[in-house]
Amino acid sequence: MPTTPELPDFLTVEEAARVLRIGRTAAYALARTWRDTNGREGLPAVPFGRLLRVPRVALEEMAGGSITATPAVVKEPQLASEAPIAKPSRPQPPRASTRLHRRPRTASADQPTLPLT
Repeated sequence: MPTTPELPDFLTVEEAARVLRIGRTAAYALARTWRDTNGREGLPAVPFGRLLRVPRVALEEMAGGSITATPAVVKEPQLASEAPIAKPSRPQPPRASTRLHRRPRTASADQPTLPLT
C-alpha cells in the first residue's frame, strides 16, 4: 500500500492553493487579505524576505484536522538514474526583428544641392 507523502512545514502559496483546491490568484488574494486584516481572515502567510510561505499547521487548523498531500503538491526527489534524459533540441529559426530599419542619415555634403532661383 503506497504511503501518502507528508507535507513540508511551510508551503508556498501555490502549494497551499493546490491543497485547498483553489486557484493561484485566489490564494495570493487571500494571503493579501490575511496581511491587510492582521490575521483576522484570509490565508495565513508568513513573509520570509520577499517570499511568502503558508505554515502547514495553520492549514490544518483551518481544515480542522490533518491534511494530506497529493502527488502534485509534494515532489519526491529523483535519483540520478531516474532523471529524464534531455533530447537534443531543434535549432530555432531566427526571429524577425521588431525594430524599424531606417536608412542612415547622410551628411549634407553628400546630397546634391538644388539651385535656388
